[in-house]
Amino acid sequence: MEIVRESFFEVIKKSIGVEPEESIIPLKRGYLVSIEMIGANKDVFLVFNKPFLRTMCHYFLSEDDPDNASLEDMARELANLTVGHAKVLAQRSAKNFNISTPDFLGIRVITNYDQGMHFRLERKGHCSIFVRNKT
Repeated sequence: MEIVRESFFEVIKKSIGVEPEESIIPLKRGYLVSIEMIGANKDVFLVFNKPFLRTMCHYFLSEDDPDNASLEDMARELANLTVGHAKVLAQRSAKNFNISTPDFLGIRVITNYDQGMHFRLERKGHCSIFVRNKT
């Protein structure tokens, strides 16, 4: 979904001053967060590797060695910021939806990774985003 991609780029760039790059390499394992686009009948899943979250913790929290709880919180916060900003972007086009509270699903292996959008940040950080229609 293009609006989620656009939102992700804007959130990262405005938050830390670094622009993520599109990648053809999917993230196959990482910190998985889900958030629902209520009214659009879509679920968004964001998966981050540890270097991506560590980079964000460095810029957001001035933490260079975040613990696992901080990494999980950062993953939730990035999901909330990304999908929340997508909601604002959608409203500019007269499209409306609400969002749920982000749900941390654990550190997971992703099996259907070909259907996502993939990004990298400062060479080591990787993120994949999957948007699924609710059934």
